[in-house]
Amino acid sequence: MARRKLGHIVIGVIIGGIIGSALSSLLSGIFPKGPVKNFFFSALKVGFSAVEMDLGFFDFTIGLGLNITLVTVIFIFLAIYLLHRI
Repeated sequence: MARRKLGHIVIGVIIGGIIGSALSSLLSGIFPKGPVKNFFFSALKVGFSAVEMDLGFFDFTIGLGLNITLVTVIFIFLAIYLLHRI
């Protein structure tokens, strides 16, 4: 039972994040400039920049970045709720 709930949370975060990010990008172009647009569509950037390691014969680069908007968070919680209700 706990595995099923954890699976719903993981899938909800992924699906909600994808849909919320896409919708946020689409809607940010429609809204006029102002405080409402800033509130809903300003992204909080979380992560770290790319780190490179070059050993001559081996080159390795790793980095991670997330852009989180209020619309994305709303859709993540909505997706988790809907998957939990199924």
